[in-house]
Amino acid sequence: MIETTEQRNERQLAAMRARLYAPSMVEMIFRVAERDPKRLCVADPEEFLDYGGFKNRILEKASILRGMGVCPGDRIVALAAQRADFLALHFAVHLAGAVFVPLGRELPETRVKEVAEKVGARFVLTESRLSGECAPFTPVFPKEESPATILYTTGTTGTSKGIELSHRAEVAVAQNVFYGTEMEPDTIELIPMPVHHSYGLRHCFGLFLGGRSIVLCDGVAMADTVFDLMDRYRVNALSLTPAALMVLTTLTGERLATYAHSIRYLQLGTAGVDATVKEKMRRMLPHSRLYQYYSSTEAGCACIFDYRNDKSPRRVGRPACNSHFVIMDDEGNPIESSAERWGFIACAGPMNMTGYYGEPELTAATMQNGFVRSQDIGYIDEEGYLCFVCRSGDVINTAGYKVAPEEVEAVALRYEGIRECACSGVDDPLYGQVPKLYVVPEDADTFDTAALYRHLQRELEPWKLPHGIELICAVPRNYMGKMQRKLCEQAVRLIPSGGKETHGTH
Repeated sequence: MIETTEQRNERQLAAMRARLYAPSMVEMIFRVAERDPKRLCVADPEEFLDYGGFKNRILEKASILRGMGVCPGDRIVALAAQRADFLALHFAVHLAGAVFVPLGRELPETRVKEVAEKVGARFVLTESRLSGECAPFTPVFPKEESPATILYTTGTTGTSKGIELSHRAEVAVAQNVFYGTEMEPDTIELIPMPVHHSYGLRHCFGLFLGGRSIVLCDGVAMADTVFDLMDRYRVNALSLTPAALMVLTTLTGERLATYAHSIRYLQLGTAGVDATVKEKMRRMLPHSRLYQYYSSTEAGCACIFDYRNDKSPRRVGRPACNSHFVIMDDEGNPIESSAERWGFIACAGPMNMTGYYGEPELTAATMQNGFVRSQDIGYIDEEGYLCFVCRSGDVINTAGYKVAPEEVEAVALRYEGIRECACSGVDDPLYGQVPKLYVVPEDADTFDTAALYRHLQRELEPWKLPHGIELICAVPRNYMGKMQRKLCEQAVRLIPSGGKETHGTH
């Protein structure tokens, strides 16, 4: 039988996946270190480690941990630092057979103690630099089904959850990232996102998997440090959140555009990317691949989308190499979805969490037949793209119609003079709920809400029109930059200098 081009490509891809696979990320790193020990592994503002040096750092820390009495299966809580040494600690805990529980340094002491007690932590490490006797031991790599990491996240509901991940899940998410971004052999990626959160950590995994190089920095507020690191290590790829990108471009204007010929890709995650940001990146980085991630801590990096040449407002991409999506109804049954028929987005694949640590009922409610069922509303279009509509809690039910706030926001942002905006449902005695639009204007004194409303009338169905337009100072967001629409009513109102509040209503 003659092999088709499609069959040959699939066979070659399967062979590559087999090569870039090990039962655990720490074993994968050791393989790269044996093959290419002098290659840059991870750098930060304080130090530079090649793969050989990173491997030795992991071995040293694992030996000290064993000398401290750490045993297989122990849970180790560690306060994060945006440094190469902290990543080495992560994998040293795994090499010692224990489970890593990273937490942010900004957490109050009582919260750290609460998490440590909940997971039954053997140790709480406040520093990644360990001191103690090195106990002789023969490293044994973890098995793929063993627990690896518990990531704590507040999520969009604010409820704290510990998400347990196996070693297989971490390798699978690394494959999703690596293949999804089509990393070149000489990729050097800057990651200013916290490495105790899923987004930053998982992008490190993807780079480690293929033996690529990582440059860490602590956020983007110190913009000169960001660009100094980019120049020093010849960075050619970036991972950012939309909020971090906004901060960086606000602080430095068009400076990012000066790297247009060297940046191969820019990836944005943790929050939706609106059309104005996408268009700005197309203009500033005309030669770069522009990725948007759809993922969650529970089902990591499940969808990756290069939006450079696709301007579909709802598409978030096709499934990553280890992912499979279905759309479910309220009872958890798969449905045939479309732009007219939405449902809950559910994802299956080896990168999915094992469950919520110590929360069997919550796990059972979220994981159904191998799928992680999210609270996101969406559909799969005729070309197989996953399309995100909104969070289920953000859907506005008005007079029997369902309104996605993102659609109203997208139309509003096409009106000149709006920095950002958010749409949310407010109670109404006649319709149950009605949309209301909150706008952050470029200039509150000259902004014309009546003209904005006329613009919306031309492009939206009557039931989608906001029943009020209010000017606010900023759209509320959580610590990862995700919009908090339901908090807009509590946002600080803008009153034009004339002293008269501006409301646009129909």
